[in-house]
Amino acid sequence: MLGALYALIAVGLNIQYGVTRILNLAYGELLMIGAYITYSFFDSYGINPLVTLIMSGLVASILGIIIQLLIFRRIISQSRSAMELEFKSLLACFGLIFIIQNTLAQTFGTTPIGVPYLREGIDILGQKFELNKVVAAAMSVAISAIMYIFIRFTRWGMAMRATAEEPTGAQLVGINVLKIHAISFSLGCIAAALAGSMLCMIYSNLDPYSGTRYGLIALMILVLGGRGSFIGSAVGGLIVGYTYYAFLRITPSLAIPAVYILLILILLVKPKGLFGR
Repeated sequence: MLGALYALIAVGLNIQYGVTRILNLAYGELLMIGAYITYSFFDSYGINPLVTLIMSGLVASILGIIIQLLIFRRIISQSRSAMELEFKSLLACFGLIFIIQNTLAQTFGTTPIGVPYLREGIDILGQKFELNKVVAAAMSVAISAIMYIFIRFTRWGMAMRATAEEPTGAQLVGINVLKIHAISFSLGCIAAALAGSMLCMIYSNLDPYSGTRYGLIALMILVLGGRGSFIGSAVGGLIVGYTYYAFLRITPSLAIPAVYILLILILLVKPKGLFGR
């Protein structure tokens, strides 16, 4: 269940980086925006957290387009090489991290938040699970599947894949690469915000600075599964989630180190990741 949620988190970052070549280190902070949207509507108006997924997705899509148009489009157009693009975009992302973190802290404070929703237990094959985790896992799988179908079987998805593989060739056949960049970045922000909303349902210790942790997890899964591979993000998320939870049950202090050791071992065998080309 944790792996399914991690997979959704990684899918959004992979879409952004695979298409635009922007390694969005502020991705975790966008995830926290979704968490705070869910918390705010539930705390103030008692709105069902599953309903707030619509609001989180809408706000994230608009915010993603604004960020891409005002910041990253200018960086892409002014960069003369891939190295210059990566350097400038990383600096911009660090700025976004501080802006979003401090805006959330000033608006909502630093007290940990969470939504007490569907915390009752449910029996599955003789084991007890919290219902909110089951629902979050099922929703994550459904959202990831919808995104996969969109990218794999629609004309917009074909344009995104063409832009990711050969930007110049995509322009030559009439694809508006700038528009595809905006759509891809927005789609990644939607995935982040939806995952954040569901994390808010599961955990009660989220704060404005929690996004950094999930941003690193997304980056780890992206490297593990392979850049630009949707299936790699899904499989990598399941591997990371399962490994993390297994060690969390045995030795909590070794959970994160165990995931990094696994990442290193896999990269020694497959340097481009499990499904990288």
